[in-house]
Amino acid sequence: VALAALGFAWSACAQSSRDSLAREIGNSGAKAGKSFIDLSIGKSAYGTSCGNVAGLTCSRGTTSYSLTGGNMITENLGIELSAMNLGKADRAGGSVIARGINLSAVGRLPLGERFALEGKIGPTYGVTRVSAPPVAGLASGRAQGLGLGYGVALDVNVARGVHGSIGWEQHDFHFVGQGRSAVRNVTLALGYTF
Repeated sequence: VALAALGFAWSACAQSSRDSLAREIGNSGAKAGKSFIDLSIGKSAYGTSCGNVAGLTCSRGTTSYSLTGGNMITENLGIELSAMNLGKADRAGGSVIARGINLSAVGRLPLGERFALEGKIGPTYGVTRVSAPPVAGLASGRAQGLGLGYGVALDVNVARGVHGSIGWEQHDFHFVGQGRSAVRNVTLALGYTF
């Protein structure tokens, strides 16, 4: 879906005859050369195994936070850098934590005067920590590595320079004893374009 959104944005960028209303996106949306910063909160879901020991707690979901800054190179294509804390989830009597930095290409497809569909894709460098009691039979420790991150979002211009969005994203992380596993994240963001 993210690749499709980037493809649509690339096509939209090539059309030089777009009307001025769509270009302005409500006078407060993304324009060529404009920078933006977003703060988001969300609900992440870990794909890691919980083991099979009865009585040990396991919750795959937790609260996530991220800070993102970027620049629109054109009105439809940009680049962004995100620092993410995907929270701490219970795992078989212990916990699992994932944090990372993501660098993504961003595609933006205007949907009228105030809305836009955004897609992003790029590498995520992640650091994870897993802890579990010995009875769980699960490996514990710290891991790090590079994976793929991608996502989509619906962006809405709230006021001049201020925008909000609801989005979904997935990032691949390396976990001790698990190998590579996905962490999915649903986000609500508030941002400012300058």
